[in-house]
Amino acid sequence: MPSASTSNGPRYPSNLTPVPSDLHPDCAVKDHIALWQPHPDSISVHAWADSTKASYGAGLLVYHVFCDKNNIADSDRAPVNSSLISHFILSLAGCYAGQMIQGYMYSIRAWHTLNGLPWFLHKDHIAVMLKGAAKLAPPSAKQD
Repeated sequence: MPSASTSNGPRYPSNLTPVPSDLHPDCAVKDHIALWQPHPDSISVHAWADSTKASYGAGLLVYHVFCDKNNIADSDRAPVNSSLISHFILSLAGCYAGQMIQGYMYSIRAWHTLNGLPWFLHKDHIAVMLKGAAKLAPPSAKQD
């Protein structure tokens, strides 16, 4: 699949190009948190600094590409369920640093908060999964 592009070249790496959707339109990473949502008219998005929005947008990109690759319908992506998040974290474990995966989780939770969607995930369950994922991080991603 070709990557989305801008006048400056591809917007996303070819392995991180989401399938086009009205719920997550092609836009700059920093705009994902504001534009990739079921209810795009929210004042809450102004609560975050641009750097936070960019970080959260990157996490949403990874989440939506994961969902695309696993044929998860837009309607099943939010509110997220424990099984989907477990599979998402498992897909990242061993490839990314624990803090990066934790940041992606914050992105998904912020997206839910912004849209007034319930977050049904148990905090302790998420913490254990993130701890396990951190232990599986590749040596190059681990901090001493």
